[in-house]
Amino acid sequence: MSKLLKERLGHISDDIFVQGSRAGGTAKATSDIDVGVRVNQKQFDELIKKSFGTPNPGSAKEKTMLHAIETGKIQAGEAKLRGLRKELENLLGIDADISIILEGGKFDNPPYIPIK
Repeated sequence: MSKLLKERLGHISDDIFVQGSRAGGTAKATSDIDVGVRVNQKQFDELIKKSFGTPNPGSAKEKTMLHAIETGKIQAGEAKLRGLRKELENLLGIDADISIILEGGKFDNPPYIPIK
């Protein structure tokens, strides 16, 4: 898993980690795995632009973009990481979530398990 994530996400950031219930030790057998890729504000702004472009005012895409900006989190689908998410799910046999996380944002919360 570590090798796959580093190879596929390393161009975004080398600060990749597991968070949520798996990192906190409270996961159940049916729990997913949450992978975060932490980026600084400049990187986050660039990824927002790359992921969303300039959506039409009032559109669903604009609302999703504004939510990502507000929360500091770009979901796998918007970040074009669905394929990697599916690969990870197939590899691990559990649901997976991959998100781009703004450093210091609402979702930048420990505990973390760094991916090395």
